[in-house]
Amino acid sequence: MSKAAAVWDHETDVVVVGAGGGLAGALMARDAGLETLVVEKSPWVGGAAAYSGGTLWIFDNPFLRRAGHIDSKAQALRHLDAVVGDAGPAASPARREAYIDGGLDLVDLLTRYGVPLVHSGWADYYADREGGVAAGRTLHAQPFDFRELGEARGHVRPSPLVVAANSVEIAQLALGPRTPKAALTWLRVGARQIGAKLRGADLRTRGQALMGRVYGAALKAGVVVWRETPLQSLIVENGRVVGAEVLREGKTLRIRARRGVLLAAGGFARNRELRAKHQAPAIGDWTLSTPEDTGDAIVAGQKVGAATDLMDEAWWVPGTQPPGSMMLHVWDRCFPHLIFVDAKGERFVNEADPYMEVGQIMLKRQRELGAPGWMIIESRHRDSYAFGMTPPRLTPQAWFDSGYMRKAKTLEELAAQCDFDPQIFRANIERYNAMVRDGVDRDFHRGDSTYNRFYGDAWVKPNPNLGAIEKAPFYAVACVPGDVGTAGGLLADEHARVVTPSGDVIEGLYAAGNCSASVFGRAYPGAGSSIAASMVFSLRATQNMAGKSADVVASQLVASVA
Repeated sequence: MSKAAAVWDHETDVVVVGAGGGLAGALMARDAGLETLVVEKSPWVGGAAAYSGGTLWIFDNPFLRRAGHIDSKAQALRHLDAVVGDAGPAASPARREAYIDGGLDLVDLLTRYGVPLVHSGWADYYADREGGVAAGRTLHAQPFDFRELGEARGHVRPSPLVVAANSVEIAQLALGPRTPKAALTWLRVGARQIGAKLRGADLRTRGQALMGRVYGAALKAGVVVWRETPLQSLIVENGRVVGAEVLREGKTLRIRARRGVLLAAGGFARNRELRAKHQAPAIGDWTLSTPEDTGDAIVAGQKVGAATDLMDEAWWVPGTQPPGSMMLHVWDRCFPHLIFVDAKGERFVNEADPYMEVGQIMLKRQRELGAPGWMIIESRHRDSYAFGMTPPRLTPQAWFDSGYMRKAKTLEELAAQCDFDPQIFRANIERYNAMVRDGVDRDFHRGDSTYNRFYGDAWVKPNPNLGAIEKAPFYAVACVPGDVGTAGGLLADEHARVVTPSGDVIEGLYAAGNCSASVFGRAYPGAGSSIAASMVFSLRATQNMAGKSADVVASQLVASVA
């Protein structure tokens, strides 16, 4: 923490630390007429959102209504009560309402600044609970030709996924052209890809499309972005945060923020010390978050007296470690002919449940047994479905040579390779196969929920998520609770103002995204929840700085997207 002094190297109304979801807050600040500077630690803008699915989970949004689905604020509150429950001050009733109302502000802002959104049709993760929507509340940005960014085209963090498909389409592609819906998806994505190539377009989807569009809108609105400019400390005067010290081109600069500083710089997924303290054994080796995700903003906030919450939580996703990389498993684990077992060889979870919930259960079991669990994969899964992004039947030999994937002709041989208790493993496989024949998972209810079936194989009857483990060869891969970022951090109120342990507001300091404790507590209720929350509370912060009401008149919003 630094104290204020008379000399400033740069002055502005708003400083946003982090060029991910915080860009939406920067855009709102400019919309309100405030001079705005974004400082970003990395050479890239877009944050982790740039190589994410790029979706936004927004209640009662106009695109959902256009698709003929009913939603409301009251229904949204009931759903959050049912899914989030009592999760502490980060998920307070006031913050939940702020998220719901702010989501409509976000849709309005993005629409006005030329970021076209569409309804994804991605089921709410807990659609069957009170207030859920089977068609989902998730939105995504339309594909974006990066040529429109001009010289800024190379600023957005690149993604390893180069297929011009949105996240729902990716899940369908993983099924292969097995169903009419999947076959049409293959044709649609193929036509889109070919069309882009013929036009010479640099067409991007998912997080690339969302963050590319938001970044372009922010630049056009006059937001100034300094890349490769990490935060060093916050500057405090008479108990108020009045600016920040940053490192730019080898020099420490003092920036005055007349209205406030918004911390939106990610969590601490890559900070081994903090993860060992709060989340062991998940100490950062199993994450797909950005290399810069080291908790700088959280530490800076703590140094000026900020409270923290949910530091033991992350956006967990079942993960495996192929040679030299990390692979997360969102959809392939839901397809038939694959189960999870623990280090003893005992099945312990509904493999097709929402990934954060499955990851939490995996972490608990790994802590209990002192060793990770395993994915057990039958030949029909490897023959029919993608594993991660690896197409069916094209299993790399390096996976076997490295020991990442084990292969056996019998279940007994597989048990020996994985050091399972052979009797426990055999009994669990036999019990599971008997339930498959009945079409009902009496142990963990796989295939019962709308979310489970969303990732099922429609050709498999009577349960699209269940398939026997009985046809050789058999495969096994050690599975750990991976993540796409941490979910705990600075505690903030409904205006994104950071508070102390006693609940007092630290004037001039705001937090959003993964450097703040999640409004969803220990749950991940829908695709795009974390990105939407980052953007929504960034908006709430800069609205508060501008002295604007965060309320949106529904009729005006509908008119703006008509």
